[in-house]
Amino acid sequence: MVEHNKKADSELTRAKCGIVLLCHGSQRGTSKSECSCAWDPANTSQRWCRDCPSTPVGLEGAASTLQSLLGSDSSEVILSCLEFIEPHPDQAIQLLSDKGISTAVVMPYLLGNGKHATEEMDEVLEELKAKAPGLEIRLAQGLGYDARLADVVCDRLLEMKDDIPQLDGGTVGVLLVKAGTKSEYDSCVWLEELGSLVEQTLGTGYAVEVAQSHYGDPTMEYAVETLVKTRGVKVVVCIPYVFFPGLILQRNIVGGISKLQELYKDVPMIISPPLGVDERIVQVAADRIKTVWDNQ
Repeated sequence: MVEHNKKADSELTRAKCGIVLLCHGSQRGTSKSECSCAWDPANTSQRWCRDCPSTPVGLEGAASTLQSLLGSDSSEVILSCLEFIEPHPDQAIQLLSDKGISTAVVMPYLLGNGKHATEEMDEVLEELKAKAPGLEIRLAQGLGYDARLADVVCDRLLEMKDDIPQLDGGTVGVLLVKAGTKSEYDSCVWLEELGSLVEQTLGTGYAVEVAQSHYGDPTMEYAVETLVKTRGVKVVVCIPYVFFPGLILQRNIVGGISKLQELYKDVPMIISPPLGVDERIVQVAADRIKTVWDNQ
């Protein structure tokens, strides 16, 4: 008697599962003036420039990487954005339904736990279920806290190590800044934990504080004050915890660092590139999706 292969049945059940890679969306970031390259008080060329893609181009790259990681036999990945870039979530679900796909996983490709990732995500899921009642739709856990994200942050810092001023062996301050959201939607506990892991990974000689670009606590002003006055750093490296260049990086993060540099003239400040398209981040998303598959 041939033994029944439950694993094969499971794979057949989820064959061609629809994946909605749900992002925030933006049309900006096509110019270096909206990236970290705009911050150059010494008027020098940025050796660490990564030629960061704009949001539309970068997200397409992330979706393509996710499709490769999940495999085309078992998944159909569609990039979708809450704002600016089509298809929007309802359009993405309709595309999957039109392809005859019966199950779908919505993967929030968002770095924070703000309103978009929590309250709004529940609303989106309900709307999608109403839009396609014949489609079984599940929600994957967002990116959140993960050691691989800490590794990416550390790499962004180490990539520009040659540009960090050497000040008699003093401690290097690292300011990790996420896109701002109101405190009522995101307590930023995960961000504090991520900052602690980054500091642990970097080791001796580094002090890490976290902040939001705007809206809520912890503020960039408070974090830099802590780094300089409490932790005694001699230089501050700002790591933008955003995917791509754009308004938040240009206006809030670079703009905020400009004001803080005026306040702390004796403490050199530099800004790293954003996270960009990194396979480790996409792998986190793939693992979140596979967890949903395993629990079906």
